[in-house]
Amino acid sequence: MIAKGLWSRDMMGWAMAAALLPPAAVVVVDQGVEAVLRMGSVLAVATLWQLLFRRLRGVPWSPSGAVLAVAMAVLAPNGLSPVQLALGASFGIVLADLIFGGWGRNVVGAAPAALAMVFLTGPGTEGPGSETTMLLASGTSAALLLALGILPLPVLVGSVAGIFGVMALIGAPWDSALLAGGAGFGLVMLLADPVCAPTTRVARLAYGLLGGGLIALLTGAEGLAGAERATVFAVLLAQVFAPTIDYAALATKRLARERRHA
Repeated sequence: MIAKGLWSRDMMGWAMAAALLPPAAVVVVDQGVEAVLRMGSVLAVATLWQLLFRRLRGVPWSPSGAVLAVAMAVLAPNGLSPVQLALGASFGIVLADLIFGGWGRNVVGAAPAALAMVFLTGPGTEGPGSETTMLLASGTSAALLLALGILPLPVLVGSVAGIFGVMALIGAPWDSALLAGGAGFGLVMLLADPVCAPTTRVARLAYGLLGGGLIALLTGAEGLAGAERATVFAVLLAQVFAPTIDYAALATKRLARERRHA
């Protein structure tokens, strides 16, 4: 769902692009030229696809390319070749976004789809570092988006509750959350995408619980440090089930209303 009124599609896009600046700065400081090249190449590929679909099918510009570029720099494994990055970015932006008419009509985000592809086909090396700094940068992004009313708060609350709830059940160390930079970025910029999240408050809370719980479950008892791979697949699974969760919440609300008036 995209907000109406002041927050048009374009304004929300610019706000989300601005929220990407703190995580992007952390990646550039940590990785240097490699991060710039990685983000630049992904953004260039995504922009080319967006221009092509805009020319052929009239699909408008969206922030998907910027989110995809920063997400690939933050969460993708190290050691990927430019060809692997380009293929992953193309898979995500085309099949998860543009083919549905662009950002605002997609079911899953371009970034988690592209990252899932590179994790399945690329090398299994560790992702970028600076976990604690990335967590703080993601918190800054969340604060900005919350202040602007773009980030769905129930998703964020539910995801945090889901993470710590499952960590308590499986005995994972809670202090590993201080190193969960990749998970923090994924929660704010991917799981809480206002387009892919459900529309009702209850459904958003359940969706957040599912996404956060899956992250903790997939990382296991070792904790959240280095949870990039788990975050990507948890977000993708949660987004796939988001419409079902929304439908169930709406059906339950409708049934309760009918019983009250019976």
